[in-house]
Amino acid sequence: MELAQLHAVLQACISQDPTQRKAAEGTLTQAQHAPGVLVQLLQLAADSAGDSGIRQVAVITFKNVVKRHWESREGRPGVAEADKQQIRSNLVPVIISSPPYVRSQCAECIRTIIYADYPERWPDLLSTIQQSYTTQDQAHIHGALIVLRCLARKYEFKDEEERQPLVAIVNGTFPTLMQIFLGLIDVDSPSLELAEVLKLICKVFWSTTWMGIPDILLQESQFVGWMTGFHKLLVKPVPQQGMPRDPDERPLWPWWKTQKWVQHIAKRLFDRYGDPKSCKPGTDQQFAELWSSKCSMTFLQAQMQLVSQVAQGQYLSPRVTNLVLQYLTHAVKLSSSWKALKPEALPLLQRVIFPLLCFNEDDARLWQDDPQEFIRKGYDILEDMYSPKTAAMNFVHEICKTRAKGGILEGFMGTIITVLSSNQKAGAAATQQQAREFDGALLAVGALVDVLKNKKPYKDQLERMLVEYVEPAFRSPHGHLRAKACWVAGTYADIQFEGGAGKGRTFQLLMRHIIQALQDPELPVKVDATMALRPFMEEYEEEDIAALKPLIPQLLNEIFMLMSEVEADDLVVTLEGIVEKFGEEIAPYAVGLCQHLTDAFNRTLKMQDDDEDDQGVGALAAFGCLRALSTTLESVSSLPHLFPQLEEILYPVLQKMCTSDGQDVFEEVLELLSYFTFFGPEISPRMWSLFPRLHQCYMETQTTMPWPIKLRKKALRDPEANENDVGCAPKLLEVILQACRGRVDEYVEPYLQLVLGRLAAKPAPSSGLKDLLLNVVADALFYNPELTLNILQKHGALAATFSTWSQMIFRTSQTTDKARHFRRMYDKKVNVLGLSAVMGLPDAVLPPEVQAGLPQLMAGALTLLVRLRDQEKAFEEDASTDEAGNEADDEHETESDGALGDEQDEEEDSAYLDRLAKEAAKIKKKHTEEEEGESEEEWTDEEDEFHSPLEDVNPYIHFSDCLQHLQTSNPQRFQALTSTLDAHAQPLLQGVLQYAEEVRRKPTGQSLSDKPS
Repeated sequence: MELAQLHAVLQACISQDPTQRKAAEGTLTQAQHAPGVLVQLLQLAADSAGDSGIRQVAVITFKNVVKRHWESREGRPGVAEADKQQIRSNLVPVIISSPPYVRSQCAECIRTIIYADYPERWPDLLSTIQQSYTTQDQAHIHGALIVLRCLARKYEFKDEEERQPLVAIVNGTFPTLMQIFLGLIDVDSPSLELAEVLKLICKVFWSTTWMGIPDILLQESQFVGWMTGFHKLLVKPVPQQGMPRDPDERPLWPWWKTQKWVQHIAKRLFDRYGDPKSCKPGTDQQFAELWSSKCSMTFLQAQMQLVSQVAQGQYLSPRVTNLVLQYLTHAVKLSSSWKALKPEALPLLQRVIFPLLCFNEDDARLWQDDPQEFIRKGYDILEDMYSPKTAAMNFVHEICKTRAKGGILEGFMGTIITVLSSNQKAGAAATQQQAREFDGALLAVGALVDVLKNKKPYKDQLERMLVEYVEPAFRSPHGHLRAKACWVAGTYADIQFEGGAGKGRTFQLLMRHIIQALQDPELPVKVDATMALRPFMEEYEEEDIAALKPLIPQLLNEIFMLMSEVEADDLVVTLEGIVEKFGEEIAPYAVGLCQHLTDAFNRTLKMQDDDEDDQGVGALAAFGCLRALSTTLESVSSLPHLFPQLEEILYPVLQKMCTSDGQDVFEEVLELLSYFTFFGPEISPRMWSLFPRLHQCYMETQTTMPWPIKLRKKALRDPEANENDVGCAPKLLEVILQACRGRVDEYVEPYLQLVLGRLAAKPAPSSGLKDLLLNVVADALFYNPELTLNILQKHGALAATFSTWSQMIFRTSQTTDKARHFRRMYDKKVNVLGLSAVMGLPDAVLPPEVQAGLPQLMAGALTLLVRLRDQEKAFEEDASTDEAGNEADDEHETESDGALGDEQDEEEDSAYLDRLAKEAAKIKKKHTEEEEGESEEEWTDEEDEFHSPLEDVNPYIHFSDCLQHLQTSNPQRFQALTSTLDAHAQPLLQGVLQYAEEVRRKPTGQSLSDKPS
């Protein structure tokens, strides 16, 4: 396409005639991938004499093609190499010389190209940048810095090896960049272009130093130059000329954004390098020593100067205020900076920090005009991170907890108590300002909750504080005070009241206020009351919670109504707490609960789709909804008749999330699904339809192999798979063989092939995985011993498998003589059943090599049964010992008040050191065994939670029945098996058979090994 033709098409794209515009857009879409067209689009976008509308259409189209098609992808060709070369040669000059609406679009393009082509296919980019910002033209510098920032961002989060190209970038740009930076800082101008350039230099420094300090900054000239520049920028007054009057627009003004970035840098440098002792040796420690000696006090004084402006009523943007307070909070932690800060600490708390805690005019306006937004800001994690009020709370907490001595805590609490008392005295006549200060005092009390609970004299006066100051606030005419009363009450709900934890008149009084506040006319008050409900309910003992049961409908209805009005995912947390507390009592409301939680979940998904800057908040809310749904299903798990109704509500969610859409919450979705398959009266056809979806999520490719085999094949044959994850595959094979006995004959062979392949794979499987794989073989033998032996023989694995199996059964630790394999009771049971199945086969179907090894199989089964019985006895003894130990512990607790004297401290320390020595000896011993290849792991009975038909099979009885059957049907084999046992094994066999008869006579006919595995 000729340039003039393309110009005409672009002209038509901005036509007022919709028909002409649509036709032109179609033509442009078809032509944009043709060779040369992308270069022409860049030419038209860069044409300074061209129409701005055409330039804009050209550059947007150019950006879209570059971002989507710069590199070739599956089945989609990329941009022609000749076009790429021309674009790389011309894009930087276009960015430098173009107006902002073109420059911003081209900046997105150059980022895409840098990530794809630098440095291999664009080696001259760095020199082009260097040439561009060596001029005195501010526009050229601005454009060059945009490109440099894109280049630096490519390596911002890379590891050390991948960041090697950054060394050349930093060494080639920092010296000149520093001179430009220092020169521009001294320019006395309110120019927004100047602010943008300074901000870009800060952002380049930020990206290049994110993962570590480059060596060039250890040069004194570079260190002093850069740090001098940042300090100058910190204290440089923000120009008043041109500053927006609208408080919502002011933080977005370029000069305040520049201040935000220099604060980011100062805070990060101080956080990482403020204490040389905590830095790793090398560049980091050297930089930290430079910072500590040359910058620490200077930067601290600059930050104190900035906060003094707040005390004088001058404006600091919220984000800058937040960062300054974060800087000072870190200064409290370090002894060197604390010495300088200490004399100003109490005045700082009283004149700067406390006013920031108070309810202010912006809060009041938002409360009145947009209560939903007020609530969102109060419970949004990101808003919380950036809030000056949150930073002030953190500073108060840090200084009062870390530096409580020296009168800091007492002095600040004196200020708080004065405010609380004056408001109490004023009563209904309190002014608006007094009410706002009272709000700040309550916020401070809540922020210091863990400090006041543990410091005398405050910890003994908490209930009195709640009665005198918090309880009256529930009746305040000011909504924000009623809300704050709910919040403070919730933070102190777990203290020891006069009647005990969760008891007494004050506790009940506050709880009544919280419940009444659920019906407050002000929406934020209702939300804070709902949030406070959970900590109060958590304090109720089982015998006391019954009093609240009549309130369940009211509580649920209020929360449901709030969930339809506000998007506060913390409401779901309270709802989950109610469900946990009341358990089965929630059953009549389970359907409504699930419906509202499902609606809330769907709203969060829509919020994620609509908000590109969601930053994971929607995913967090969705996770909360699914957790609450799981809690609800758990509470009604003993009521299977409810599950069909609940399935109607939840199936659409399960269906949608059992795809790639649900990858962030897949574990929670599977948990929900497990409740329906495990506790429901049956698995409905539509629930079965979800299993192929689950398989599709797991598998990358489709084949004709049945998906259960394919799923396990991928897990067992994936060389990079984690063994903990691989272990699920043989467990699933076991489930099918046990639950589908006689119905999956055609799958036994592929299952065994997978197991044999993994057993023979390199590297060899761990002992734990080996146990799981042999369990599958044992299950297959129990499923159909003749079929399994034929398959093993067919694949030439019969002798090797039985040899490995026998070695594993008899293998013990060289140091402790404990079994190395099949440590779980479940493992022993499964293997006994498999061995017994082989022993009971007729001679005609037994391969000769197996017949010859029958005595060894008999000895193996007997060994496993003896170990199983010993394990059961040990389990019973441990249970009784634990019970006695708990009683002794209870007696000990009643005799001690928890306070230790000096001698007692020494005794405790000595005992602690003894325990450490013993643990160290154990670790050393274990390490030695592992080096010998005999790693010892104590047996565990942490069985997987699934039910199977094997629960009804007792291993002792099954083994005894097998021998009795042999004695009748094949007396020669019976004689051969029993006579080959040595003198030690003969009484063990008699003991096992005798115990089998004892178990058979029991009403249940079960032993510990028959528990759900």
